[in-house]
Amino acid sequence: MPHDLSSLRSQVLDLKQQLPALLESFLAREPFLPGSLYTLRRRCGKPTCRCARGELHASIVLSYRGQGRPQNITLPPEQLREVRRLTEDYRTFRKARTQLVRLVRQLQDLLDRIEAARVEEGKRRFQKLRSPSPPRSRR
Repeated sequence: MPHDLSSLRSQVLDLKQQLPALLESFLAREPFLPGSLYTLRRRCGKPTCRCARGELHASIVLSYRGQGRPQNITLPPEQLREVRRLTEDYRTFRKARTQLVRLVRQLQDLLDRIEAARVEEGKRRFQKLRSPSPPRSRR
């Protein structure tokens, strides 16, 4: 049992090493935007246009939930770099948040196992205390 406890404690310490980097990403001050950029390809409908031959018009679109509903906004090229950074920072934050949730679940599982092992160890020690001592032989 002590060997098992030692292994569990070691696993907790390993998980502890991951915390500083995750916390650092949560403490950043840069703004971010929950959304995605994608290339929208479409036809304009003019019969003589190149898109009628299959060469679709392409534009970069920001898709996000604004004002309580999904919105798609076509971005001018000069805003593309900044909006891409904002959306990437959001995804980075969400990934770190997911990692933290996973880490907390692993820690909870390890702590439950440590608790159970220590309770069992305590019960055994208590039983030893309660059991009568064998009589000492007198010489």
